[in-house]
Amino acid sequence: MNKFLAISVILLCVANVRAADKPNPTDFTIKAHISGTRLTTECGSGVCRSILYADSVLNGKKIELSGISVIVSKTVMLIVPGDYQLKLIKDIHNSDSTLFNQEYDLLLPDNIVWRCYTTRISE
Repeated sequence: MNKFLAISVILLCVANVRAADKPNPTDFTIKAHISGTRLTTECGSGVCRSILYADSVLNGKKIELSGISVIVSKTVMLIVPGDYQLKLIKDIHNSDSTLFNQEYDLLLPDNIVWRCYTTRISE
C-alpha cells in the first residue's frame, strides 16, 4: 500500500510539472502576421545551429524575427505563414525608439513556443 501511495504522489507531481510547462494562450496578447520563413545554418565555436528567420508584420511594422529553429520529433520545422500570437519577454528601449533586440515568445497552434528576437525592420 505504501508503494502504491508513493507512486501515486510521484505521478501527481509529474503531472503538475507538465501542466505548468503548458503555455497559457491568454498571456500571448500581441498579434503578428508571418508572411514567410527561411532556415540558415550558422556555425561558431565548433557548434552549428539552424536559425529560423520569419518575415512578419508586428504592430503595423514589417519586422524580421529570428531564433533557434523549432524542432519537433527531431525534425527542424518552418513556421507556416499566417496569424500568430506573441508575448513580449524582454523590452529593450533603444534611444532611437526602434524595436531591435526585443525578445518574444511566439505561440504555435500545437502549443509549442518559439523564442525569437527582432533582427531587422523594413518598410
